[in-house]
Amino acid sequence: MNSTNNNPPANAEEAQPDNDIHWLDWPALLFFVALIIIVFLQFFTRYFLNDSLGWTEEIARYFLIGLVFSGSMSVVYRGEHIFLEVIHRLAPRANSKPLALFSELVGLFYYLVLGVFAFFLMLDTDQDLISFPFPKAAVYGLVSATLLISVVFAIQRFMQLRKKSSEDIYQELDQKAVEET
Repeated sequence: MNSTNNNPPANAEEAQPDNDIHWLDWPALLFFVALIIIVFLQFFTRYFLNDSLGWTEEIARYFLIGLVFSGSMSVVYRGEHIFLEVIHRLAPRANSKPLALFSELVGLFYYLVLGVFAFFLMLDTDQDLISFPFPKAAVYGLVSATLLISVVFAIQRFMQLRKKSSEDIYQELDQKAVEET
């Protein structure tokens, strides 16, 4: 006998497939695809044509920077940045909220300091890339923008965590741990 559920979905959300790609993921995805193409081009010209394109290494480096920082912005938005989950596990459940708030504040401060530093570095940079006529300040501007957007997301996450109880935060962490295994 077939044990599948033949009942129609109760609402439109159940009918839609779960799509994890958010609009914030697209810049990282585009950087990733461009990086794959550039690295393949570098590999192909160096090892098959025996004549490397000099600009591919530098451009790949800056695309990797774009990938990392645009990807980190997406991770901060989702609240899935790296933290020491073991501390939350070993601490009493009542401490889940203070630990989560402290973790979010440390991240927020980190993004803010690095974002401001990158902003001032952007203002002080007058050089172009060595192998391509593109201003280096634009790279620092991208880094600064992604970090400052991460600050906004961290503030939103902090405000959400402030409204939750320690038990809710603990259950949320426990549910994420189960989903990852």
